[in-house]
Amino acid sequence: MARPRKPAAVKAGKSETQAHLNERKEIEEELKGNADKIYNIPEQLDDLGKEYYKFLIDELEASGFLSNLDIPILTQTADSLSKMQQADEIIKTEGIIYKTWDKMDNEIPKEHPAVGIKQKYLNQFRALSTQLGLSPSARASLSEMKIQAKTDDEDPVLKILREMN
Repeated sequence: MARPRKPAAVKAGKSETQAHLNERKEIEEELKGNADKIYNIPEQLDDLGKEYYKFLIDELEASGFLSNLDIPILTQTADSLSKMQQADEIIKTEGIIYKTWDKMDNEIPKEHPAVGIKQKYLNQFRALSTQLGLSPSARASLSEMKIQAKTDDEDPVLKILREMN
């Protein structure tokens, strides 16, 4: 699987010209949208989730990539982190294994349900954190497609071929 495209603002310009990166950066800004609601902490989060949301916003603020479009992903990421923390606290208190007994009164060790809950939210967190990276990366890919389309429109050979069709 190909690596997600990095936003132009964080590229060093080794594989692309500075003019190309500047053009991508402008287009990424257009695609980003507003960021006026990103600092409103969603009420549906529990207290720990709100803390994680604020942490994510504070840490990602410097990137300048976040917009209102990222609120659902940030909310779900903060919620996943909160649920994992809660599962960790249960596991810390009760352990990862609990004992149960069968009909013959034989002891059967079983995995604590909180372990599965933590794994579920860990998987969700991984997917969401990838998307958090992909949201800016998706804008970078869209800007790249726009630049490519613009380049194709200006390419004299492609113009001739289009006119022939």
